[in-house]
Amino acid sequence: MASGEIVTRGAGWNRRDFLRGVGAGGAALMLPPRLMAGSGSDVVIVGAGAAGIAAARALMGQGYTVRMLEAANRVGGRAFTESRTFGSPFDHGASWLSSANVNPHREYVQRYGFDLNDYTNATDTLFVDDREADEREYEQYEQAFSTINDRIRFAYEAGDDVPASTVVPEVPFAATAQTWIGPMDMGVDFSGISTIDYWSAADAAPTYHVAQGYGALVERMAKDLPIETGTAVSGIEWGGSGVRVKSSKGTLKARACIVTVSTGVLDAEHIRFHPALPERKREAIHDLPMGLLAKVALEFVDTRFGLPEDSWLTYRVSEELPAEACFFSCWPSGSNLMVGFVGGEFGWELSRAGRDDAIDFALGELRKRFGSDVDRLFVRGTLTGWADDPLSLGAYSAARPGRASAREEIATPVADRIFFAGEACAGAYVATCGGAHMSGQAAAEQVADALG
Repeated sequence: MASGEIVTRGAGWNRRDFLRGVGAGGAALMLPPRLMAGSGSDVVIVGAGAAGIAAARALMGQGYTVRMLEAANRVGGRAFTESRTFGSPFDHGASWLSSANVNPHREYVQRYGFDLNDYTNATDTLFVDDREADEREYEQYEQAFSTINDRIRFAYEAGDDVPASTVVPEVPFAATAQTWIGPMDMGVDFSGISTIDYWSAADAAPTYHVAQGYGALVERMAKDLPIETGTAVSGIEWGGSGVRVKSSKGTLKARACIVTVSTGVLDAEHIRFHPALPERKREAIHDLPMGLLAKVALEFVDTRFGLPEDSWLTYRVSEELPAEACFFSCWPSGSNLMVGFVGGEFGWELSRAGRDDAIDFALGELRKRFGSDVDRLFVRGTLTGWADDPLSLGAYSAARPGRASAREEIATPVADRIFFAGEACAGAYVATCGGAHMSGQAAAEQVADALG
């Protein structure tokens, strides 16, 4: 099918967690090129993503002195907007402002004049092979989500923290629903999802796409903060009074430290703690491994393939999981992009294969649905690089089955001197940029209580 208007509909089920988690802006206040050990501060914040920015703003608002050390040469962390590839904003990481009724970033969207496009009830076009699904297949598809969510909820209510794959019934389109809920949402295959961790998360609705880029919004929020970019932290000493934070540009002394790097970076021990962190803390970090959601963004010219803007494209996958699948966000915020999602083990595999192979795969999946026009109208594409980014080592955390309690443990301070923040510590708002911001605010409150 190369052209023609496709009949789409809003999903009758509630895709509970999807869109949580994946430009222009003011520059941060950059510090001198060398840090001195004697230049003490109240708090050193490691990382200038959403959590670190929120913590810094909260602490500085209470009169504390803050220094921020960021290993990358930019701010924002896993919220990153760039316009070089397509000539318009493209978010490599966070794109959707989820749980917008409580998301603190909604205020900043309004303050800085960013635009939001509603994805809360976005239509979802379902294909079965090379044709759009019929009425009965749509009903089965929606029922699969409802049934699987019910089974996960039953496990949660019973206190059974088990792999989600163990509670799934055999129903039509079960594999398609599991592919959405697992790889495309949580970044891990269904066998790696903790039923309690999944059901503890807040609903994503209402959900909006940030037209100018979520990363651009977070970058704007960092304006005038005391951030030293290109400064990798290698060690944190906390055995005596206060802390000493060792970096590639020297050492800083402070009364406390907030660590906002990913659990992947912590588990890889890219930052060494002396003394070592308590065993329970190390176990919690290990039990929150990084999942992967990668994006394969494709630009087209003079087409919409009959698909509405700000909608989804899904297709039935084999019941043999994990699936080799790529589902698409279609023309977000009126762009000329179809942004394909690949996650879980297949996401890692395709990321290892590289950009060209990922683009070929995504184009192939569209070609099966829309024919040769896909190649004729294709302009260029890209693949996001969270799989091999040493500063993230994945997209966001997912608790191992049986270890949902690790979320609470990782957010617990150590000796009232070492504090942790980020999406892994965000309670019901895990794996989201807004949740990372909330966790940064919570860590700032903990620090203020500890320092007095």
